[in-house]
Amino acid sequence: MSESRAILLAAAAEQFAKYGPRGTRVQDIVHAAGINERMIYHHFGSKDALYAEVMREQRTRLGGAWQPALEKAVTMDPYRGMRLALSSFFDALLAWPQVAALLAHEGLGDAPLALPEGVMGLPAPVRSLYERGQAEGVFPAGVPFGIAYATAVSCLIAMAIFAPRFTELDGTGLETDPARFRDQVVGQLLNGMTG
Repeated sequence: MSESRAILLAAAAEQFAKYGPRGTRVQDIVHAAGINERMIYHHFGSKDALYAEVMREQRTRLGGAWQPALEKAVTMDPYRGMRLALSSFFDALLAWPQVAALLAHEGLGDAPLALPEGVMGLPAPVRSLYERGQAEGVFPAGVPFGIAYATAVSCLIAMAIFAPRFTELDGTGLETDPARFRDQVVGQLLNGMTG
């Protein structure tokens, strides 16, 4: 990857995370990157194509960080495996809050999903864990994987974005130890409100 392309992707990711694809101006991206505007068109062709490439790159980065945990998770019993899968996903979001913001903007927008090459559908290792857990009575048989996955991932993305703001509302604040915070959030997801 050329240096100017990499710089543009980083600057664009920052701007798109703050303002979304519609609120981000090309001028803001090139100003943040310190690169001539024509380089966007040279490397990407358009702002929309740049946005799509940012989303693919961020998903690839997130997937790369998540993959080792997923490979281990599928070898575990369903509950412990799902805990590891969700915990490692949340760890990656907490490490790169920009990715969570980008995913939130994408979810609120109308641009087509920009998936890395070869990625189709929801993650097979997580589906496998969930369906095995359903068969073993660990997870409810009446809740389809898509609903369970969307609920968990949406919650984790939202918590990565909004948790710091909740400390302004709650006089006691949220857990400040990242590992304990992650365990509390993932435990709440797995066990439910009455768990």
